[in-house]
Amino acid sequence: MTEIKPWTEVVRLHPDVESEETAVATYAIDLGALVAGDPNVPPTYRDAYSFFRATHLTSDMRMLVEEVYDRLSGKEGNRVLQLRSPFGGGKSHTLATLYYAVKNRKEMEKAIPETRDLPDVKGIRIAVFDGEKFDAISGREIDGKRIRTIWGYLAWQLGAYELIEEQDQKRVAPGGELVKEIIVNTPTLILLDEVSRYLERAMGEPVGESTLYRQAMEFIQTLTTEVSNSKNACLVYSLQASAREFFGDTEILSTLDHLASRVDAKREPIRGDEIFPVLRKRLLAEPPSEDIANKVADIYVDTIKRNILSYVPSEAERCEFEERIIKYRERFVKAYPFHPALIDLMRERWASIPEFQRTRGVLRFLAVVLRTLKTRNVRDYLLSATDVPMDEPEVRRAFFTEVGQREPYQAVLDADFIGVNATVKRIDKSFKDARTPATRIATAILMFSFGGQPKMGGKEGEILPPGVTEHDLMLATVSPHLDSTMIKAVLKELVGKCLYIHYDGARYSFKTTPNVNKLLEDEAEGIGNAEDEIKNAIKAMLESELGGKSAVIWPQNSKGIPDKVPAFQIAYLPIEFVYEKNKEKIGIEFLTQYGENQGYIKMD
Repeated sequence: MTEIKPWTEVVRLHPDVESEETAVATYAIDLGALVAGDPNVPPTYRDAYSFFRATHLTSDMRMLVEEVYDRLSGKEGNRVLQLRSPFGGGKSHTLATLYYAVKNRKEMEKAIPETRDLPDVKGIRIAVFDGEKFDAISGREIDGKRIRTIWGYLAWQLGAYELIEEQDQKRVAPGGELVKEIIVNTPTLILLDEVSRYLERAMGEPVGESTLYRQAMEFIQTLTTEVSNSKNACLVYSLQASAREFFGDTEILSTLDHLASRVDAKREPIRGDEIFPVLRKRLLAEPPSEDIANKVADIYVDTIKRNILSYVPSEAERCEFEERIIKYRERFVKAYPFHPALIDLMRERWASIPEFQRTRGVLRFLAVVLRTLKTRNVRDYLLSATDVPMDEPEVRRAFFTEVGQREPYQAVLDADFIGVNATVKRIDKSFKDARTPATRIATAILMFSFGGQPKMGGKEGEILPPGVTEHDLMLATVSPHLDSTMIKAVLKELVGKCLYIHYDGARYSFKTTPNVNKLLEDEAEGIGNAEDEIKNAIKAMLESELGGKSAVIWPQNSKGIPDKVPAFQIAYLPIEFVYEKNKEKIGIEFLTQYGENQGYIKMD
């Protein structure tokens, strides 16, 4: 292991990542602004060559580009394509890829030489509609002309506005013959992004006895039909993967999906482990060494086998686990310098969170984590869920921007993670020879505490509760610096001492609701504040029971017991006497002394 350097010494970060001004906008594609040539578009996306240099063309994206060129060249096939992306995958980014691939083909070929074998199609027209940018009421003014509708805007870009100028100004959807005439038999690419946003705004805008929403829906239905029946046209549009991504009327999504369902084909630009090269391309300055990636993969696979295999109960399960580990090794190589489990938890769990910004959110969060850990020169071989530095304010901001619940979790962080007397810090002190194991394991559990994993064998959309099983936690955290014995010991301490960790018998998670430890601590604090009141109540009870008898209640010293009293006396010593180590010595002093002098009360 000594010959393998930490990832911080091996990996060079992308300039965008090294910059302290990194923002979500750096990783977000604003398609409308890009097409308009807005100077505020990040330099990486501003021109075709830079864009393709920063873009990993996944196999599905490459197939999509080829498919679009085939349709534009007149080959048979689906001409209306819908983009969906369960884990981000960059729908807008894919549309920008198609835009640049057609608009600036030479720049694409220069950046990605393998695209040179695409069909040679001349005179391609292209029209782009960004529903976020186009106002449903005022439309857009172009060259002194007020374009009022989606059909008017598309026709204007295709050089055929005069054909439907009246329909645009009256905001009445054109018929099929007019749309067909606009498309004609010229290679035509139409890209629609965020159409549902535009449609939602159009719902409340009256057009005669109809609404702009109904007119726009009718146009989209007509457009998909005419493009589908054309010889050289292709329409590609984005649609949210689920209602969680759309905060308006979700019926718009289902209606829009239904309108095109008979003519479209659904595409996912990024699937499975192709997210790994996408992350590398955007976050690293250059591909990491394959030799180092393989060595690190071997170390982690051996460590996992050594630490986890012994806990697998049956021989059949052990064989199955070893088969999985062989495939897992390939994922370690592809994901380096990221631990695949870290990316998996974001892809499978965080993607179920409504606020999660998907691909751009992952990039933003990882960029901040990478930069922070690189600055700190951490000594780990991989970036895993244990390494996220929650003590860094910028990391916390990026994290809670993606998963939400920033304010509710502040108490959790203060009590168990980053406070002056935080629980994990106190537990770490008891593991003197280890590298902050409590902080690392608790951080991993916190990462797994948001979103839920899809249930294996469950119904579509069925999600397990947040949290992580011990087995999955082991897979995500065991490393050359953290073995299974240490993890189990730390888990016991965390459950016994942390105030906001919860274990339901299957999963560990941090929640904003206090656990039993917190409730007991609060009760103890309450009792501590009422100590004098409790003592006075007990003393009053004793005095009431012993009223009229020769008794001394809770003398503070030997002078508290009257001297030279010719009667038998009983002295009840204070409650604190129970905790004294030298009980016998103190007792004799109370019986035989009166202050510094010898008393008349003698022990026979």
